[in-house]
Amino acid sequence: MYIGVIAEGKSDLAVIKNIIRGKFKNINYDIQYLQPELDYDETDLYDMTEAQFSNWELVKKACIEKKKFSDFFSVDEERYIILQIDTAEAELGNYNVRRPKKHNNSDYSEELRNNIIQRINEWSDNQFYDQLFYAVAVEETEAWVLTIYSDDKKDTCRFTDPKRELDRILNIRLGEKEKKILNYDEFKKFDELSRDFRKLKNLNRFMLLNQSLNLFCASLERLI
Repeated sequence: MYIGVIAEGKSDLAVIKNIIRGKFKNINYDIQYLQPELDYDETDLYDMTEAQFSNWELVKKACIEKKKFSDFFSVDEERYIILQIDTAEAELGNYNVRRPKKHNNSDYSEELRNNIIQRINEWSDNQFYDQLFYAVAVEETEAWVLTIYSDDKKDTCRFTDPKRELDRILNIRLGEKEKKILNYDEFKKFDELSRDFRKLKNLNRFMLLNQSLNLFCASLERLI
């Protein structure tokens, strides 16, 4: 089985990689990073081609153009693509996803995820949908990583700025030697920070602390 990943950034690729490793421990698979390329960073934007970096707009572009999809699926093998996208920018004009009511809405994450999946399928003209998996992170994948480090057992989807909350907790939780991780490049940094996802028993525990992570992991069950 071959799994391609199209994501907003290198940190997202690392988190998805570790989730796949945890879920598919006893399955033979090969993972390919279709977007972004790992050898580049978005800070080098002006010297790079679009294939070498990514953000939500380029995830959208990949869906509309569908070339990465058709190229990856052109081989007669069992192949799937995971599309990772955050919800933080959902209201922006080019994204244009309706955000459901959040207050006292236990289905908020699922409703928002479904709205975004609908938009992704519109971008891709409803092609390849049976070979796509949707890693929709509410609001960012940092909220998924927060499940590992937060002592608060409430759903980490509630944070409007999970990146800032993760930074705050890591600066409290990590020792001085461990904090060197924070200076790694984005892929290596989040590969280390999310390494606990590599064990299924840990992943099963952590995914209960974030509904959007739980929904993504549940969607992968049909491949097991």
